[in-house]
Parts: sequence; C-alpha cells; structure tokens
Amino acid sequence: MLRSLWLLLLASILLVATSAQAAEPLVVHVVVPLCSNEQIDCGSNVAGDPDRLDTNLYWGAAFGHRRFFDRKKSGFSRVDVMGAEGARLERVVYRRNVSAEPFGGKPGDTIEQIIVLDAYHGDSIDRAVEAFWRLATRGGRIRFRDGSNERDVRISVAGYAGHNRLMDGVRLSPPPGPEERARAIPSFVLACDSEPYFGPALRAAGSETWLMTRSLMAPEGYVLDAVVTAIGEHASPTTIRERAVAAYAKWQKLSHGAAGTIFAKPQ
Repeated sequence: MLRSLWLLLLASILLVATSAQAAEPLVVHVVVPLCSNEQIDCGSNVAGDPDRLDTNLYWGAAFGHRRFFDRKKSGFSRVDVMGAEGARLERVVYRRNVSAEPFGGKPGDTIEQIIVLDAYHGDSIDRAVEAFWRLATRGGRIRFRDGSNERDVRISVAGYAGHNRLMDGVRLSPPPGPEERARAIPSFVLACDSEPYFGPALRAAGSETWLMTRSLMAPEGYVLDAVVTAIGEHASPTTIRERAVAAYAKWQKLSHGAAGTIFAKPQ
C-alpha cells in the first residue's frame, strides 16, 4: 500500500515538473544599437540621431523595432518599459501566446513567447555588439515587471538588429571557455553581410546561427517581426529564412529572388 502511494506521489511530482518545464516561456532577446549618421547614412538628421528614441531609424521611425511591435496588428502586447541604464536607453518587453504543440505540448495548450528589445545609444554600438556576443555565447536571464509581479526568465534566443560594426574593423572579444560554451544559445544577426563577420565566430563558440545575411540590407522591424513569429512556431532555420525573405520582399518591394540573395542559407 505504501509503495503504491509512493509511486502515485512520484508520478504526480514528475507530472508537475514536466508541466512546469513545458510552460517555460520562449524568450527572444534582441539588441538594437540606434542608427547613427556618424557611422552610416540613416536617411535624415533625426533618423540618425543616436540618442533620440522617438525618431531613430531603428527604433521610433515608421519601420523601427519598437514602433513596429507597438502596432495594434503586431500580435504582441507590451508588458513592460524600462528606462535608461548606462548605454542602454530603453528596454521594452512584449508577449503573445503561441501553440505549445510544436514544442512538445498538448494540442490546445499554449506557452508564452516573450520578446525583449534593448535600444542602445548609437555611440555605444561597440557595447551593444559585446552585449549580444556575450548573450549568444553564454546565455543569460532577464528580469522585468509583469503587472504587479517581478519575473525572472531564462533567455532562449539572442538577436542583433542594426549596423554591422565589425565591418568598421571592430573585433569580437575572445570566445568563452568550454564550460561557458555549453551555455550558448541560438542566435540571429540582422545587419549588413553578417554571415562572414559573425557567423563562423558564433558557431565556433557554440551558438547555432538561425539567420544571417550576405549583402547590404535594412535591419528594420518587419524583418524582425517575421523572424520572431517563425521562432514562435518552432520553425526550422530554413523556414525562418523563408519568412524573412518574404517579409523583406514585401516591405522593400523587391522580387522574391532579389530578396533571397540577401539572406544566407543556414549553415
């Protein structure tokens, strides 16, 4: 009798643990250095002002990342906004519910997909690159407020969207050691010609690269939206690329073939 009760209790504990694991949110953390006219042509003075959030090309402009995710039709709801902390000017957290089935859950169940966007001062782009590199190669956690609750969640995927600073001669810091390398998480880089500059280093450090580029491109909100939406469906890197190509062709008014030359095939 006692053995039966113990087995029943053990089964209940395992069921609760499995449910908790399945309910862990899918967190995509994206580093966005603001566009700076000192580095590239951002299109106008206000679009290239490196500390002006509301008009910057990569943040508050029409296709900026925060502006795009703030749209009513984005499918995401805003959870938290955090102000300046050092080089980071703003952090915005969004979420939506996605089907848990592609992630091993039961039909009809959902999990949270959380998107964290960090806006870095354009003059601090080197720190933004380093923040992304450390996150992709070492993993991490993030805290934010959700209503009256303080949450602490593990980051699942690291992203970067902005100017490719490595094209200016900046170098990535040394990769982590073997123990830290085991904590690397998948990554993507929306920047001009990111595959040859970031791709080999990320993969060597243990980060699986889900989307990279092979040409000049505009790392704007519609591309990021397509990428994270595909990630929320547990899409393969090939499908993530296809979604990015389709979005880029649509918003840039390019042929599918032309847009396809911009995004590298998965390695």
